[in-house]
Amino acid sequence: MKIDSKNDVLWRVFLVYFVVVAVGVLVVLAIVRIQWKDKEELLEKASKRELKVRDEKAHRGNVFSSNGSLLATSVPRYNIFFDPVSVDKKIFDAEVVQLADNLSRMLKNKSKQQYISYLKDARAKNRRYVKIANKISVADYKKMQEFPIFREGKNRGGFIAERSYVRELPYGELAARTIGYVREDGDVYVGLEGAYNDYLKGKDGKQLVRRINGNFWMPMPSDENRDPVNGDDIYTSINIEIQDVAENALKKCLIENDALQGCVVLMDVKSGFVEVMASLSYNEKKNKYEEAYNFALRHNVEPGSTFKAITMLTLLENDPNFDIERKLNLGTTDYKVFHRRTMRDSHRVTDDDGNVTIRSAFEQSSNIAFATLVTEAFEQNPDRFIDLIYKTKINEPLNLDIKGEAKPDIKTTNDKRWSKLSLPWMSIGYEVMMTPIQILTYYNAIANDGVMVKPQFVKEIRHGNEVKQVFDTIVINERIASENTISTLQELLKGVVENGTAKSMSKLGFSVAGKTGTAQISQGSSGYNKKNYTATFVGYFPADDPKYSCIIVVSNPRGKKYYGGSVSGPVFKEIAEKVYATRLGVTDEVGGYEADCNAFTSASMVYFDDFLNYCNNENVAFVDNVQDNKWVSVEQTADNVFVNAVEMEENKVPDVKGMNITDAVYVLESMGWKVKFEGYGKVKSQSVKAGTELRKGSVINLVLK
Repeated sequence: MKIDSKNDVLWRVFLVYFVVVAVGVLVVLAIVRIQWKDKEELLEKASKRELKVRDEKAHRGNVFSSNGSLLATSVPRYNIFFDPVSVDKKIFDAEVVQLADNLSRMLKNKSKQQYISYLKDARAKNRRYVKIANKISVADYKKMQEFPIFREGKNRGGFIAERSYVRELPYGELAARTIGYVREDGDVYVGLEGAYNDYLKGKDGKQLVRRINGNFWMPMPSDENRDPVNGDDIYTSINIEIQDVAENALKKCLIENDALQGCVVLMDVKSGFVEVMASLSYNEKKNKYEEAYNFALRHNVEPGSTFKAITMLTLLENDPNFDIERKLNLGTTDYKVFHRRTMRDSHRVTDDDGNVTIRSAFEQSSNIAFATLVTEAFEQNPDRFIDLIYKTKINEPLNLDIKGEAKPDIKTTNDKRWSKLSLPWMSIGYEVMMTPIQILTYYNAIANDGVMVKPQFVKEIRHGNEVKQVFDTIVINERIASENTISTLQELLKGVVENGTAKSMSKLGFSVAGKTGTAQISQGSSGYNKKNYTATFVGYFPADDPKYSCIIVVSNPRGKKYYGGSVSGPVFKEIAEKVYATRLGVTDEVGGYEADCNAFTSASMVYFDDFLNYCNNENVAFVDNVQDNKWVSVEQTADNVFVNAVEMEENKVPDVKGMNITDAVYVLESMGWKVKFEGYGKVKSQSVKAGTELRKGSVINLVLK
C-alpha cells in the first residue's frame, strides 16, 4: 500500500502545532492561576525562604552623671559563627589544628582536641552555620579575625560575625539600682533606664534582605526600608563621687552593725534634684551587700521619732500661741500609760521635779511628751490632727520618675484600723508608714523655708549636642506651714544636734540640723519586740543656709547599737564632711582659692588660670616664669610676686600640701592614684611623701585642716 508522503508531513505538522498550542494554553492558565489564586501563598513562601524584613536596632542612648561621666552605655558585642563548607579544602586541612588551638586558648571552653573534632565534624556534615562564641568583646573580635582560616574573611574563611549591643555600667555596682535596666522581652523596667526608656531606646529601622547563601542575607532596596534613629542621652543629677563615698560609708555601717539593709539619699534643698541614692541589702547566698532592691523608695517603714517633726508642726499650726518653752510635768519615771498601754522613753528626760520644757523634750526625743501633747490637743478632735498632716501633702505619693514608689500610709479616723491608741502612737511615728525618700522630702521642705519640692533625678535630655528637654524644679506644696512654724522647726532641729540625741554632729566644722529616729519593727500579728529596729538620721546642712538634705535609714541592726544617732549618724557625718569639703567649703573662693595672695603662696602648687583670675581681679602684678604649665608655685617677696612652673614626674607622688581638696584630688587622680580624705579645708598632710614612686591604683590618704 502506497502512503501519500505529503499528507503524512501535514499530519505531523498539525500534531506538533496542536501540542505547542496546548502547552501554551496550559502555561497561560498556570500564570493566571499564580497571579490570581496562588500569588499570596507563593509570595509568603518565597519571603519566608528567600526574603524577609529585618529589624535594624537603634543604638540606645547613654546615661550620664552630673559631671558628664558615663553611668550606662551600650557597647558592641559579637556572636561568632563559622561556615566550614565555604573554606577551601587545602586551607582547612592545613590550618584547622592551629585554629582550634587559638580558639581553645581564647575561649577556654573546649580543649584543642575537642575543637579539632568539633570543626572537622561540622565540615563533614556539611553544616554551614557553626556556633563559635557568644558576646565577645571588640578586642577579642579583632583578635579572632586574625586567627588561621578566619583571616581569609567571610567568603573564603567562613568567618561570620553578628554584632549586637549590651548595656554596661562603667562604675560597676555603683548606683546600679538607681540607674536600673530594661528587659523588654520580660516587660521589666527598673530605675532610670526603665523610667526614660522611651527616650533612650530610639526607633528601630527596617531593612529588606535576601538570602544569598546558607544563612547569609544581603540588603535589598525597598520603599519600606527605614534607617534606625539612635536614642537620646539622659543627664542625671547623680554625683558619682559622692555616691561612691555614700555607698562605702553605708556598707561599712551595715557590716559594723550586722544590719539587714539600709539606704542613703542626698538631695539639693532648693531644686529637689537627688545627687545620691544608694540602697544596699544583704544577700545570704553571695555573703555580701548589694544593690538588689531600692529600699529608699520602695520600702515603707514606721518613721519613729523622725515623725515628731511632723507632730510638732501640727501642734504649732493648731495653736498660734503654742510655746516651746512651756514646761510639762511628766513625772519622774520613764514611762506613762495611755489607754491601758505603756509607753516608754529611751531615757528619763525630766528634772527632779518631773518637769521638762517642750523644746528639751523634742531635743531629747521624748515619746511620752509628744503623746501627752497630742492627746491634750487633739483627743476631742482627732480629725484635726490628721487634717493638719494632710495639709502638708506628705500623705500623697511623690509620683517619682523611677517606678515602684510605695504609697505613704497615714490613716484617718474612718479607717477600720483606727483605735484610741492611734493618736498617741501616731504622734511618735508608729501606726504610720512612709518611705525614706518621702521622709526626706518633708525635712527638705523645712530646710527650704516651707517649700516642698519633688525629688528628681534627670536634669536634661539631649540628642547628641542638641538639648531636647530641660527639667525644672517641681513644687509640690508652696508652703507646708506658716513662716513662724517653719522657723520654730528649724530652730528645734538645730537644737537636736547642739543639745540632744544627735550631739555628735555638733563637732563638725559646719552647722547641721536634723532628727534621730529609732523605731521597733512590727512583726505583724505578733506586735513589736526589742530585737528588731529601724535606725534613722535625717537632716540638712549647713543649718544656717541649707544646701543639702540627707537621710540614712538602717534596717534591723543586730549588733550592740540600734539608736539612730549612733548607727545612722556616722554615715551622715561622713557624707556631709565630703560634700562640704568638695562642694560647699570652697563656694566663697575665687577660682578655688580665697581672694588673698597668701592662699596661693601657702599651697605647694595652684592652677595657673586660677591665679591669673585672682591677679586680674585684684590688679596684682607678678613675674611670670611659666611657659605652658597648668600647675605653678607662687612666691611672694617684699618687692614682687614670682610664678614658677611645677614639673610632675610620672609615677612620683607630688606635694599637694596647702592645696584645696578639689585641686589636690584632681591632680592625684589624674596621675592614676585613688584619694581618700578626712576633715575639711586645705590639705594638711598626705600619707605618701612627695617624690615617692607609687604604683598606679594605690590609695593616698589626705588630712585636711
